[in-house]
Amino acid sequence: QEEQRYLYALAGFRQPELVRRTLEKTTNGEVRSQDAPFLMRALLVSVHSRGLAWDYVKDTWETMARQYPGSAYRRMYEGVTALVSPEWERDVREFFPARKIVLGGKTLEQYLEQLQIAVRFREREGTALAAYLAKPPRAPRR
Repeated sequence: QEEQRYLYALAGFRQPELVRRTLEKTTNGEVRSQDAPFLMRALLVSVHSRGLAWDYVKDTWETMARQYPGSAYRRMYEGVTALVSPEWERDVREFFPARKIVLGGKTLEQYLEQLQIAVRFREREGTALAAYLAKPPRAPRR
């Protein structure tokens, strides 16, 4: 458990160079192949690493397909639901069919639906939410 905690802590890096080094560990053998997809998922969902992680997935997916156990794909690719922008959504929708990646059942369909909902929500409410969060906190009422 402690090893897993340290492993997933690697996904918390904010500096691009440290994110890149962590990404490389997912395919160069430094992280066990059964653990790497879960670390990759954590990198995909992190606001600080998701762009670099998605580019890395696209660039190295053939290596990942050879190295990672098939059963782990489902969890790894769940991370695409955090790629919340219209550009990333289009990219994700093109990526899977072009490579004939199968996740089993309706898994991919559900991930794409979750991504679409998140993108539409961000488009609809993102500006208002950002403005609200930027306001200074109000003093509590007595």
